[in-house]
Amino acid sequence: MKKTAQIYCLGNYRQVDTAHCDITFVDSIESLPADVGGLLLLSLSAEQQDLILNQLHASHRYWTWRVYGLEDSARLSLMADGLWDEALCLEDYEQHQSKLTLIHSPEEVDPLLGWLWLDNTRSLIPVKSGDTPSLYSYPLLESIHPDLESPYRYLMSEINRELLVSERLVDRVRVCGNCQGGHLNYVDVCPSCHDFDIESSQSLHCFTCGYVGAQDEFLRSTKLECPKCLTQLRHIGVDYDKPIETHRCNSCQQRFAEAETRVSCFSCDHKNEISDLIVRRIHQCKIGYQGDHSIRHGHRLTTPELMLKGKVDVAFFNSILVWSNKLAKRSQEEHLILGLYLPRLDGYGKLYGDAKMFSLTEQIASRLNGLFRETDICCQVRNDMLLVLMPHATEQSLPVLQEKIESLAALIEEDNFSLKVFAWKLPDENLADDAALWIQNKLMDVYAL
Repeated sequence: MKKTAQIYCLGNYRQVDTAHCDITFVDSIESLPADVGGLLLLSLSAEQQDLILNQLHASHRYWTWRVYGLEDSARLSLMADGLWDEALCLEDYEQHQSKLTLIHSPEEVDPLLGWLWLDNTRSLIPVKSGDTPSLYSYPLLESIHPDLESPYRYLMSEINRELLVSERLVDRVRVCGNCQGGHLNYVDVCPSCHDFDIESSQSLHCFTCGYVGAQDEFLRSTKLECPKCLTQLRHIGVDYDKPIETHRCNSCQQRFAEAETRVSCFSCDHKNEISDLIVRRIHQCKIGYQGDHSIRHGHRLTTPELMLKGKVDVAFFNSILVWSNKLAKRSQEEHLILGLYLPRLDGYGKLYGDAKMFSLTEQIASRLNGLFRETDICCQVRNDMLLVLMPHATEQSLPVLQEKIESLAALIEEDNFSLKVFAWKLPDENLADDAALWIQNKLMDVYAL
């Protein structure tokens, strides 16, 4: 076999035997060249290897490389291409080189998407970990994008945009509704006072006098005898029965058949109802259709959606708008529609990448959710335009709203962020049954400014 690749070997933990490749030994990541599509072999101990893999992906410089190890380690299968086998690895390396030529603009590719796209066998794999509040972590994602506040929400956003796709459902967990922590304690509590100081307690019901008490009260030597009327209880169903209440609360003395279950979070100490818990589906992911498209053609087709409360789709929002306009006319009431325009949102992703873009949309959504009322309905009609229907809000409330929006916008920690706010009132005679046309006319005025 002829020589097909230049291999860089980091470390000298074990000797490397190869008959077909030239090897250049380096002692640090900084000594590696910045070439596209290199081949790196790690000759390190398992612990050192995992540290170096983190550093490699955090640098964003080597996502086009193939990386192998001589030692197995916890992160080798998660963040590299496996153990070194010269013949197989060189064959894979040839295919790797061919695929690199298909990338439209390597400098614009997100390192995570690029790494996954270059090899169909690569996946973004979750790891169960008791050390993390959310129970599962994604070592590859967290090395490439360490600044993400919520890797899980980021993944869900990327799956929704089809940049990633779920390859396999790994687990389904419940997390705290307050802090999203996964370390939860399920506790049976009294249904009356919700105290957890409860115990099992079987009681008896005497048919002769009707007395109901704990079973211990009826014990006389080896017999059962009512402590009130002294009747000897021989046959259940004839002399006595056992009430279905089998628990007793030591706090309020309430007897009950079934305890309620409350969930205490070890991270924030919040007490959750079962229904308050958030269900999370933990996925193993691969590159998605839109991810493949963006790498091959060099542009993104969508931006992350704003995760806002009261958010509806465009068709439903249009129907609500028509209905609200008619209602406003008949009842002589007034509603307000806010248009929130984010003019730099599209360009932000191109400048700073998906992870920063996601962090910005998370911040915007978090701030705006604090502004909206429970009865407000919002709709993201375009990537950079959000409409909010605020029932029974009038033009007189605009100064207060403007002040709140300015305060919230000032909290967003991005220099290139800007938000323009427009307002229209209902009823509007120009809004008939075609809300889409009415919105389009309004937006033409916005984008013309």
